[in-house]
Amino acid sequence: MKLDLHTHTLLSGHAYSTIKENVETAKIKGIEGIAVTDHGPAMPSAQQDAYHIVNMRLAVPKYLDGIRIIRGFETNIIDYDGKIDLPTDYAPFVEYIIGSLHGICIIPSDKKKNTEGVINAMASGYVDTIGHPDGFGFPLDYPAITEAAKEYEVALELNNNTLKGRVRGNCKENYLEMLYYAKKNGVYISVGSDSHFYTSIGELDLAVDLLKEVGYPEELIISKNLKQFEKFMNIRKQERTIY
Repeated sequence: MKLDLHTHTLLSGHAYSTIKENVETAKIKGIEGIAVTDHGPAMPSAQQDAYHIVNMRLAVPKYLDGIRIIRGFETNIIDYDGKIDLPTDYAPFVEYIIGSLHGICIIPSDKKKNTEGVINAMASGYVDTIGHPDGFGFPLDYPAITEAAKEYEVALELNNNTLKGRVRGNCKENYLEMLYYAKKNGVYISVGSDSHFYTSIGELDLAVDLLKEVGYPEELIISKNLKQFEKFMNIRKQERTIY
């Protein structure tokens, strides 16, 4: 796995490393690219205006020391109509958008409502990947989620940090169920460390092991390399405007 598609920096407010530190670690670990995906403003510790993501396209180079920097964003799904906390006029400047449910940003509901919220976020056209759909605090209907992901050409994330079981409980069985239906429906999968400190950049081992366990088709794993990521994003450009 050559890409880490979920990482955080100081801009998230509760992460503790710089882009430079993350890039340096990626290079040491043989990672070819990282997505910088800091949290949206509904997260209490995050920047309360997401304009930094607009300027990032101008200020942060596409490559640093040979490492591809994907200028991304982890937006919060803030209601069950699928609304996100990234202003729509900022979205075209973001290369890669993760949409996630966080209990501090939206009150968890039942499986039906949680699933509706995620599907509505996919249908909005703004979200490229659903972040950590592991069911922790937000039970999800995986047959419905994966069918929608296929319909809207949105990836589902396999989050290595979740699989450690320290932060979001033991969600392996939920991920196995998700992967079963995702494989059945031909859904794209993203893999990310969800790193909040530079030492965990590129930690993808648990996610990779799970993908191997279920025999997930490599051509559907967008974190495999830059070529596969770019192929996926070319599909996504048909769903939303990206400058």
